[in-house]
Amino acid sequence: MRGIVNSTEDFEAWERKQTDLSDKLLAKKHGKMADGAFPFLRATFYRWVEQWPDVCPHLAKRVDDVLLAVGDLHVENFGTWLDSRERLVWGMNDFDEACELPFTSDLVRLATSAALAAEENHLVTDPTEIAALLLKGYRACLKAGGAPILLEGDTMGFPFALPPGLPENPEEFWTKKLDDKDSPVIKKDELDAEIVEMFRAAFPPGAKLEYRKQKKPGGLGSLGRRRFTAVLGDGKARTAREVKALVPSALYWIQDRPAMRSQIASLLQRAIRDPDPYFQIHDCWMLRQLAPDAVKIELGALPDENRDKLELALFHAMGWETANIHLGSRSPKGIATSLDALTAGEGADWLAKAATDMAEITKRDQGEWPKPSND
Repeated sequence: MRGIVNSTEDFEAWERKQTDLSDKLLAKKHGKMADGAFPFLRATFYRWVEQWPDVCPHLAKRVDDVLLAVGDLHVENFGTWLDSRERLVWGMNDFDEACELPFTSDLVRLATSAALAAEENHLVTDPTEIAALLLKGYRACLKAGGAPILLEGDTMGFPFALPPGLPENPEEFWTKKLDDKDSPVIKKDELDAEIVEMFRAAFPPGAKLEYRKQKKPGGLGSLGRRRFTAVLGDGKARTAREVKALVPSALYWIQDRPAMRSQIASLLQRAIRDPDPYFQIHDCWMLRQLAPDAVKIELGALPDENRDKLELALFHAMGWETANIHLGSRSPKGIATSLDALTAGEGADWLAKAATDMAEITKRDQGEWPKPSND
């Protein structure tokens, strides 16, 4: 098998054919890949689809398990948003790599990310227990036929109890997002016409917008692609949207399918979901809101108090939400039957074993990745 450096070079060459990339942001991404196996995993879904069939052939060859999957799933791929009725929803918030894979790939990648995060002391729960909790939540959702996770009102219908979501401090949020150095103001004529039209449609007619270019965006998998922000108003009345360039999933790079397009819209149309009303897909661009109540879960920000109990609820909920997405492509009975057959053939600990194998190959890759010089 090719080394990680060659795979990265080949994938980024393909990616450049899909969209413009920033060399400066790619260098930042490469630096973060050297920080540890957990950020490395998040940044390299292209390597996952390259190695998954070889490391887990017993799962990858189960063609009847293939459905429209998240792809780049990991434990920091969850957050909150307000739905159209202003209810606080908890669930997945990143679908950039949506593609056709066995449902087991999403579960194994989620468990793998948790195992790597635990090794780097971002989690306190044992990886074997995490795998069991993910499957428990997944099966519970299948049994229930799927349901969005709301963080207000009667949430006791779920076999877990997540704490109420807390919005970020608005002043701190906007100071960070609209920093003049990291997100400088630009003129409208510096934007592609299609981006201007997307922003215009997302705000009231005649709105006087301020446009910004994101020089230090978050995330890792899509780091390097263009992002822009449009802002209306100031202070507490401020609203903002961002657009990000989309490319097809890395699965289509490895399969040499240049005509494929992003599958995000298809996945979200099918999934059992209480959607963010501001999330939109426009051809090769994604538009979404920026707001203090659209919060991403970060492991380092979890409170120390009752950390162990909170993690148990989170992993249970992550398994549940993963099933919500998969139920857009298969019936609960169909997935449950496949899962039962898998457990009967591979044993109840199949997920923990597969996650261990993928974690080991990821750590090996990360160990071979060039470390940045101190010059």
